[in-house]
Amino acid sequence: MFKITDKYTGIKGYMSVEASFLMPWVIFLFIFLIYSGFYLYDKCVLFQDAYSLCFRGSVQKEKDEALEYVNGHMSERFGKKYFGTGGVEGEVKLDGNEVTVIGSCRVKNPIVNFFTISGENGWNIQTQAKARITNPVKIIRKCRMAENFMNKVGDENG
Repeated sequence: MFKITDKYTGIKGYMSVEASFLMPWVIFLFIFLIYSGFYLYDKCVLFQDAYSLCFRGSVQKEKDEALEYVNGHMSERFGKKYFGTGGVEGEVKLDGNEVTVIGSCRVKNPIVNFFTISGENGWNIQTQAKARITNPVKIIRKCRMAENFMNKVGDENG
């Protein structure tokens, strides 16, 4: 053991006593940083997956195809790439011309009541992504019709 003597006060102390109080806090800090890293990673990846799924569903030609595409590819897209979670639950909604994908998961932590970030039940992550259904072929055709109409009107007036 290291024996430390303060030259000003003459008080003797031992490093092992101070270390026994300090080391649990250092370990706690490292564990907290690891779990908060899991939380942040899962939150970012969940939003990215929900938005890409929503976007890919929105470029389908019909509304029914968009809903079918999102439901068919949801489990494949969310997959098993999340750290410290039991899995991701997904839900898709179709509202007019808008596809909404909602994803949620929960980061498991050893001391739920002590490490609460959001809510009483632990570290719940929920994200929502929206994309408008567009049919590129219809849009291009409408633009060409408008261009042809403008050219006709310009030729008649010119």
